[in-house]
Amino acid sequence: MRKRLAGFLLAVALVGCGPKHSSFVKVDSVALGRVVVYRNGVAFYERRATVEGGLLTVSVPRDRVDDFLKSLTVVDARSNKPLPVSIPRQQADDGAYLVMKLQLPSKDKADVILTYVTEAPAWKPSYRVVVGDKGKVMLEGWAIVDNTSGEDWKGVLVGVGSSSALSFKYDLWSVRQVQRETLASAERFAIAPPTGVSPYGGTSVNGDPTAGGEAVMAELDDGEIRRPDGHPEDKSATRVATARPMTTVDSDGGDDALDADYESTPTTTSSHGGGGGRSAPRKADYAKKSKGGPREMSKAPAPATQSAPKDERSVQHDAQVANGDLKMRQIGKNLAHGDATIVVEGYADANRADGQRRAMDRANIVKNQLIDQGVAPARIRVVTHVEPNQSERVRLVQKAATPAEKAALAKSGGKDGAQDASAQPVGESHFANPMPMTVERGSSAMVSMVRGETDGEVVYLYDAESERGNDKFAFRAVRFRNPTDSTLETGPVTVYGNERFIGEGLTEPIPPKASAVVPYALDRQIVVERNDGEEDKISKLVTLQRGILTAEVQHIRHRKLTVTNRLATTARVYIRHTMNKGWTLLEAPPQYERIGDAHLFEVDLKPNETRDVVIAEATPIERTLDLNADVTLDMMKFYVEAPDGTPGIKEQLKKLLALHRTMVDLIDEQTSLHRRLDEYRERMDELHNQIFTLTAVKTGGDLMTHLKAKMKDISDRVQKTTIGVVDTEEKMMLTRVQFQDALAELTLPDATTAQLTPTPAGK
Repeated sequence: MRKRLAGFLLAVALVGCGPKHSSFVKVDSVALGRVVVYRNGVAFYERRATVEGGLLTVSVPRDRVDDFLKSLTVVDARSNKPLPVSIPRQQADDGAYLVMKLQLPSKDKADVILTYVTEAPAWKPSYRVVVGDKGKVMLEGWAIVDNTSGEDWKGVLVGVGSSSALSFKYDLWSVRQVQRETLASAERFAIAPPTGVSPYGGTSVNGDPTAGGEAVMAELDDGEIRRPDGHPEDKSATRVATARPMTTVDSDGGDDALDADYESTPTTTSSHGGGGGRSAPRKADYAKKSKGGPREMSKAPAPATQSAPKDERSVQHDAQVANGDLKMRQIGKNLAHGDATIVVEGYADANRADGQRRAMDRANIVKNQLIDQGVAPARIRVVTHVEPNQSERVRLVQKAATPAEKAALAKSGGKDGAQDASAQPVGESHFANPMPMTVERGSSAMVSMVRGETDGEVVYLYDAESERGNDKFAFRAVRFRNPTDSTLETGPVTVYGNERFIGEGLTEPIPPKASAVVPYALDRQIVVERNDGEEDKISKLVTLQRGILTAEVQHIRHRKLTVTNRLATTARVYIRHTMNKGWTLLEAPPQYERIGDAHLFEVDLKPNETRDVVIAEATPIERTLDLNADVTLDMMKFYVEAPDGTPGIKEQLKKLLALHRTMVDLIDEQTSLHRRLDEYRERMDELHNQIFTLTAVKTGGDLMTHLKAKMKDISDRVQKTTIGVVDTEEKMMLTRVQFQDALAELTLPDATTAQLTPTPAGK
C-alpha cells in the first residue's frame, strides 16, 4: 500500500500561504477541470461547460482581461470547431468584471471546452535524496503550488511545467483610434531619411554614456602600463637610456665593441616591474672596480630588492605602474562576464619614430592583461591611432557587440572552449497529477514530481570558483541521475542517510537523463593545496627588427592541485574548472563531465592517498620581446624543439642560442676570475702589512723570507688571473660580434603574405 501511494502524485494543503485574491474567471458556475502552473508567471486553465440555450456567460476580472483575450480558445467538444465570442463594450468603467457572451450556432444542448492563460505565482521545486549503497539513491521531488486565484480548485487535475516559453502582457481591451493625416493632391512633401542607428554610436546620448552603445571604461598613460618579462625597453623620456654603441677598446683593456643594434637593447630588469633573468652581456654590464684596474662584469643589473635607495623618478614611476595595475584589476572584474566588445585603442605620437609599432605594442600589452583576468579573447579588438603631438596612452572602450561579433564569440568556444551559461539549452518539464485533487483558495499544495530509485553515490566536489566555494577543502556531495524525461528545475536538495539528516544543497537545472553533483556538507576530509602558474611559448614568429621580436605566443596557465584523501575509504573527487572562451585545454585528468559551463574532472583517491592533478589551458596572444632577454631565449628553446616551424629559421635560432649559452658561460667564468682576483688582492694587502711590520724586528729574518716568497706567489697568481680576465674579455668581444652577425642575418618571412604555389603554364 505504501509503495502504491508513493507512485501517485500527492498533494498536501498548506493553508494560509501566499497572497490572496478575490477575483477569478467565472463561467456560469462551471468548475475547473485542469490547471497547469508554469514558472514564468502564468497558469493554464481548462474548463468544460454544458451549454443550454445557445449562450454562455463569462465574467473576467479587469486586471486579467488582456491575458484572457490573448489566450482564450472556445471549441465545440463534439465537432472540434471554434465558437464565436461577443463582448459588449457598453459596460460600467468602474466594474470589477467584464462580461463576455459565448454564442453557439444552435440553442441545442452542447459541450464546450474553454482554455485560457492568466497570471499566477510560479511554482517552486524542492528535492530529497536518500543515499544508500551499491550506486543507488532514492530521489524525491516536489512542486509547491500556490492557489491565489480566489477560487477553490475542487476535483481538479493539477500539473506543473516549465519551458522556454516567453510570457508578457499586451493590451487587447483598449480601443485604439488611428489618427490619419489629410493630404491634398496639390501638395508635395520632401521626406528626410531616417537617422542611422548603429551599435557603434557616439559616446553619449542625452548624457548617457552607454545609450549610444559605447562607453569609455578607462585610460592608462604610458607610464601606468606594466611591461611583461622580456619586453624591450621603450626609448621614451620616461625610461632609462641604454648603452651607447662603441667601436673602440678602452685603454684598460675592456671590451666596448658593441653593434649599433644594441642601442635599443634594454637591461632585462625593467623599471616597469617586468623583472627578468640574466640577459646577454652589454656595455652596461661592465663596471670599473678601481681606477686603472681590471674591469668587472656583473651577471645582471642590481635587482630592485637590494637596499640601494631608489631615486625620486623611480619611486614616482613605480607609483604610476601600481595605479595602472589597480585600474586593470577593477576593469577586469567589470568586463570578465558579458558579451560586449572591448576595443583597446593604442595612441602614439607620429612625431616620434616607429609610432605604429609603439601604439600596437602597448595596446597588445593591455589586451593580454585583460585576457589574463578572464575576458574572452574573441571579445577584444585592438586599434591604433598615430597622430602628431598625440599623447602616448591606451584607452579602453566598451561597445555593444554586433550580431556577427556575438556569433564569432560563440564560435570561439569550440569543442574545448567554455560554453556560455546563458546559452545553455532550456529544458522542457511537465509533471501532471493523474488523479483529481482539491486545493482550496488561499492555500498551497505540494505536488509530487518524481519518486523512485536512480543511479547515484556520495562523492566529493572541489569548487574554488563559485561564490560560496572553498579553495582548501572539497565539499561532500551527492551525485545522482535525473531519471525523468523532464528537466528538474533549480531548487533546494535535502540529503538523508542512515535515517538521519546529513546536509542540504542547491541544484542547478538537471536536463533529462543527465547527472548532477550537489554539495551538501564540508567535512574537511579531502584537502587540496593549490599552486597556479603561467608561461609563454612562442608558436609563430611575425617580425624581427633591430633585435626586437614580434611573435604570436601561446599563453599557458597551469593549475597544480595536490589532493589528499584523509579518509580510510576510497573517495571519488570531482574538480570543477571553468574555461573562458578562446582558451584550449592542454592537460587535465582524462575522465570528465560537462555540467553547465564547467568541466567536472574525476579523480579517484585511495585511502590516505595524495595525488597531484594538473590542469593546463592556453590562448594565443601577441608579444613584443627583446631577443637578448633570457625569458625570450628560453621561449626560443621551446620553439626550436617544436615539431613545426621553418627549418631554416630554426637553424639560425639554434646558432643564436648556442652563442648566447657561450656568453653566459663566459660571464660565469669572468665572475669567478674577478672573485678570485679580489681574494688574491686582499691576501697581498695582508702580506704587505705583515712584511712592513717585520722590518722593525731584528729576529724576523726567516719569517720575512717566508712572507716574501708568499708575496711573490700571490703576485704571480694575480698576474695569471689578470691575463685570464683579459682573455675572457677578448672571447666575450669575439662572441658578441658573432652574436650580432647572427642576429643581423636572422630574417623571417612576412606572416601576412600568403605562400602561393605557382601554377605551371598551360594548366
